[in-house]
Amino acid sequence: MLRNGLVIGRTQDDLAFDDAEMSSSHAIVSYGFKKAWNIECLAPAKLRLGFEEVARASLILGLIFHLGQTGFKVVERATGVVGAWDEQLKDWFDNFPARQTSTEIFFFIHPVRLSFIQGPQFEEAYTLSYGPRLLGYNSLDLNIKDPAAPAHIAKFFQIGDRAYIENLCGDRSTINGSAYDQHMVSPGDILRVASNIIELSILT
Repeated sequence: MLRNGLVIGRTQDDLAFDDAEMSSSHAIVSYGFKKAWNIECLAPAKLRLGFEEVARASLILGLIFHLGQTGFKVVERATGVVGAWDEQLKDWFDNFPARQTSTEIFFFIHPVRLSFIQGPQFEEAYTLSYGPRLLGYNSLDLNIKDPAAPAHIAKFFQIGDRAYIENLCGDRSTINGSAYDQHMVSPGDILRVASNIIELSILT
């Protein structure tokens, strides 16, 4: 639920996310004089809209944007009287009781870090604390900014306590200079795709 002055970040009381790529106070939501909701990043932070990084955006219905590696979508509020957040949440669960569903989401026992050592994202890094995660060009998950890269490059998953990478683009990517289908991630592994060289490491 939006409210004027809502601050979003990594360590905020308002709306906090465990996202290493997000600033501690990343952005603030405001209700403008044109009776429109906006989100504005606190310098030097940016938000990502598709291929662009901008400082401000109008929160129009259906808009998808990213703060750090966390994706958001603007949706309509369910009809009803605006009240306290906890009351609205309780009412929502009363009307839409939970159903047990299966999920493949898990937490990596040893998180995987992807460090870009060559390419458009040089000196950037992604830390994978949960999975499965998908890497690809213009991905809503692990985004590669190089348009020469495939839309689906690789999937990161876990077997036991070991992290693995699965090739999703054939010979367009290599690990340590060799073709691969699935590969157990080891510290110092080098993933190459298009103009990108990415060093893989395991955090303990």
